[in-house]
Amino acid sequence: MKKLLVTVTTVLAAGAAWAQVPLFAAKCGENITTDSGAQGRVYVNGKVAKLIKRQDGQITAQSAGIYIDITPQGDQPPRITYTAKDKSVGTCEILSFKAPGGGGTASSGGGGAVRVSSSERAGQGQFDARGPVGCAMQPGQMMGQCQAAVARDGGGTATVVVTRPDGRKRFIFFEKGKAVSADLSQADGNMTFRATKSSDLYRIDAGNERYEIVEAMVFGG
Repeated sequence: MKKLLVTVTTVLAAGAAWAQVPLFAAKCGENITTDSGAQGRVYVNGKVAKLIKRQDGQITAQSAGIYIDITPQGDQPPRITYTAKDKSVGTCEILSFKAPGGGGTASSGGGGAVRVSSSERAGQGQFDARGPVGCAMQPGQMMGQCQAAVARDGGGTATVVVTRPDGRKRFIFFEKGKAVSADLSQADGNMTFRATKSSDLYRIDAGNERYEIVEAMVFGG
């Protein structure tokens, strides 16, 4: 009987550890980024997601019509899949990983401790620099200025957060020097994202909004 109790306790403890959210950063398709924080939060495109923890250990993160399914695998990188707003599905690319309790680390950069991703730091209000960017909120509107802040991962990967005139935030994501997406949702009406670069200036169309961001904000210097 005593042996049985020890066995059950061990299994329950292992199951509880298995269900913890590992520290990770991942890219899902072309326009979705997801990562987790030390407090067990999961972010999708820089926004805190709602978590659903299942008895089998799988964790689903839901945000703005996007579903991220996380299957922890102990000290190995989790299996992460996604369902996008358009119902397309796929497997996410793990960019960095750290197991719960500090055991086992891996990253696309070749190992070592994982640095918290720029999208997570931006979601927590932790920035590397601030400054103005060009902005217009409606088609045909003259370009004005909005205040912005940036969290950088280096090498042109960064998250720029623009404070719009109404006080709301717009997250714009850069990877390796390319503007790749923004946190657009169906509530914005227009979810089109386009970006071009001329010399040292990014010109970005995010829904009905337009932004002009200088290269130095993304790369630093």
